[in-house]
Amino acid sequence: MNGAEYVVRTLQERGVERIFALCGNGLAPFLEACGALEMPVIDVRNEQSAAYMADLWGRMTGRLGVVAVSSGPGHTNALTGLANAWWDGGPLLLISGQSDDLSRGLDHFQELDQVEMAAPVTKYARRVHHESALGFMLDEAIAQATTSRPGPVHLTIPEDVLAAPFAEEPEPEHGTTPASVQGVGPADEALVGQALDMLAAAERPFLLVGSGAFYSGVWEPLRRLAEATNVPILTHIWDRGCIEEAIPQYVGVTNDELNGAMASFSEADLVLAVGARLDYRVGYARPPAIDADVRIIRIDADPAELHRGRRADLAIAGEPRLALDALATLAGEREGWANDEWLAEVRATREALKAQYAGLCVGDECPMPGLRICQEIQPFLQRDLTFLLDGGNIGRWAHLWLFDRHPSHWMTCGASGVVGWGVPGAVAARLARPDRPVLLLSGDGAAGFTFTDVETALRFGTPYVMVVAHDAAWGIVADAQPPERRVACELGEIRFDRLAQALGARGVYIEEPSALAPAIEEGLGLDTVTVIQVPTELGGLSAYTGNQG
Repeated sequence: MNGAEYVVRTLQERGVERIFALCGNGLAPFLEACGALEMPVIDVRNEQSAAYMADLWGRMTGRLGVVAVSSGPGHTNALTGLANAWWDGGPLLLISGQSDDLSRGLDHFQELDQVEMAAPVTKYARRVHHESALGFMLDEAIAQATTSRPGPVHLTIPEDVLAAPFAEEPEPEHGTTPASVQGVGPADEALVGQALDMLAAAERPFLLVGSGAFYSGVWEPLRRLAEATNVPILTHIWDRGCIEEAIPQYVGVTNDELNGAMASFSEADLVLAVGARLDYRVGYARPPAIDADVRIIRIDADPAELHRGRRADLAIAGEPRLALDALATLAGEREGWANDEWLAEVRATREALKAQYAGLCVGDECPMPGLRICQEIQPFLQRDLTFLLDGGNIGRWAHLWLFDRHPSHWMTCGASGVVGWGVPGAVAARLARPDRPVLLLSGDGAAGFTFTDVETALRFGTPYVMVVAHDAAWGIVADAQPPERRVACELGEIRFDRLAQALGARGVYIEEPSALAPAIEEGLGLDTVTVIQVPTELGGLSAYTGNQG
């Protein structure tokens, strides 16, 4: 057994199901080991795509996503996916090749300090300098990626280390811990009781849930707590969702331009944040985004998160699912909850904002308003399909209109706000839920980043439907500039439907709005990639403000 075979075997033992990769310098022994040990490899056309796939896999499943790339440019291309996992706390391992370590410092091929480049956006980054360090460094990396607040890790493994003979290690006596996000212990019962008392005393409370709640699997206790108390619930925009069904207490995502409920959030006198950061999405939990006297309760598996950014009035370290389960049980036993009027007020502010834009849905001509595209898509989201949202302007319309729930099988880029991850991400999403269709809504700017990986989807049998909202612009930026002085935000037309056909997929061009839903329906039933191009009006939210009937 050599070092590469040891790495692959260890990943298999820890439950890693596949590797996302692009071949190149320093990686040959690793890929050969994958072949010899029958580890599936999803090879792509751009390292950025491989990293996006591994990132989405980890964030969607809670299991370690592994991406393997070559040295130098391969490594640098993968860094955006690594950073994406960093922002969102996604479990990801980046393995980068390197020329033989014996020649390091002599300007060998593609010599680069890959570890120092990765370190700022990882929990752990090391160069494996010798095969004797391979075992413990790999174990440390996996542990860091999957414990506390999960996140990305990196190992640069030189080719001579991968090719070196490696002594067989004995099987562990008590098995191995799977490479997936690990839970922690229960929360302190007395602190949970204090949280209940604070929640009961509040007149204008809110629940805020983030990716930490998703990784903990809080849906059932969260639903019970909502039913008992009628406290309004917000989920962080871009974070992983855990609102699996539409419930009256869920009032949307944290963005004041896209969700009218955020106007009420500014009036809250108590916020219970569960696995969620108090960052830019809620104005850092400081005035004017929120009242200066608001009381903050924070529940998180990672104690380091409890006072991050804004100190909590009550901080509870523990598994969020267990904490909410205890809180929901106590809430169900308590009488006198009086949040009905408050919830109705919050819901009314949300619906009032949506009503301002409802007039955009009229008309049966193309180009279509972005909101009309979202309305045509909305019925499909009542089905058990995986939904991916990639793009700036069309993403804003979708967040405004579609988020009456926020289930775990809906994916966005995450807190980074990056665009262009959707085409490769759809491959990973279909692999993660192979028995469910995938629907990707993308802007045309986002689609242009990685479109050739449509061929990757075909090669690995991961069909999906992609709707491309084509307004020939970086829509959010164009919307903010005067039409007569737009700079660096207008694009030419690309016929993505024809590009799809050239890559071997199916392409559809929409010439009237009524044709979109049937095209999606047909595509979802086919065993291929279907790309549906929709001519779209150039205009964001601000372009229509005040012009609706």
